Amino acid sequence: RERLGVRFVDGDGLVRDDDRPRRGWKESVESWLAADPHDWDPRAVAVERIDTGIDPGTVADAYDVVGEKSMVPTGGREAGRDRLKSFTSRIGEYPGSISSPVDARDGTSGLSPYLRFGCLSVREVHRHVDEHAPDGRGKSMFVSRLFWNLHYRQKLVDWPGWLDEAVNPVMRGFNRDRHDPELVEAWKAGKTGFPMVDASMRSLRETGWLNFRMRALCASVYFHVLQQPWLIGADHFHEHLIDSVAAINYTQWQSQCGLVGRPGLRLYNPHKQVRDQDPDGEFITRWVPELAELPAEYLPRPAKAPLAVQDDCGVRIGEDYPYPVVDYEAARLEFRDRYAAAYPRAAARLADETVARRASLSGGIGGAASIA
Repeated sequence: RERLGVRFVDGDGLVRDDDRPRRGWKESVESWLAADPHDWDPRAVAVERIDTGIDPGTVADAYDVVGEKSMVPTGGREAGRDRLKSFTSRIGEYPGSISSPVDARDGTSGLSPYLRFGCLSVREVHRHVDEHAPDGRGKSMFVSRLFWNLHYRQKLVDWPGWLDEAVNPVMRGFNRDRHDPELVEAWKAGKTGFPMVDASMRSLRETGWLNFRMRALCASVYFHVLQQPWLIGADHFHEHLIDSVAAINYTQWQSQCGLVGRPGLRLYNPHKQVRDQDPDGEFITRWVPELAELPAEYLPRPAKAPLAVQDDCGVRIGEDYPYPVVDYEAARLEFRDRYAAAYPRAAARLADETVARRASLSGGIGGAASIA
């Protein structure tokens, strides 16, 4: 601030220094979103360079940062504004583009990195969409996502422990006794034997981005099927996602894993996701090229391909591509039994006002309970 010589203003719309931050939260956020924009002169901060004394190489070495990703969008405010205008003009296509990892690459807004790095603000994006986007399902769905952005960021303000501790005390340490470094590494490397998970994890490492459904799928398989400690997986996502906001990444991981105790399990079937979201195998064969010659009908479960088919296409499961690292059905049922045993106690703990508040279940936007 001293180097720039300008006045900074609070710009996130979150509620602080309040013992009941969710009381009237929806109205507070709506008022903030509707407020007149600040009058400022961009020339006041038009500096070529600010000497911070921090060497990027030192940071990369200290935190094991992977310095290069492919398909990274052009950074900066101007590029962000162009992306916002482009998306607004095609917002009607948004609902049909969010689930498929292929369609989502160009069909979603692509604004998350710009929001993450402050090139654009949630309020600015909301104002532009409100004023320029045609009314319809696409507009209303996208606006709800902007509220979700604020909702999850408010969660971290309400309770900073979201970053490293299960919000529900009953769920702390769940899966910790099952930690298997080999399973974790197979998941990180995209070599689990579940093609949609493997393609997603390789895409994440290479590009730094995944659509929401694939993020949820990978988290679900990691915690519910491989049964590994949640924080290792959440940290991996945070390290590789170019749009990762800690408040959203870690709260979403806890919610997806079921560590809140409400609304319960969200278990994604990796075989079904292939059939539903990549039936032709475009996404899988791009990121898992060793399966490119396998007929698409076997991509949901490559290990089920008859040996004659494997010989004919030249793809040997167990040699060119691994068998599943765990038995999906057995692992899924085992986890459900373990979780079911803990769930009543976890749900009961939400009756504790302190736990309910840290989980942000005391109010908020209308859908807060269902997306907690």
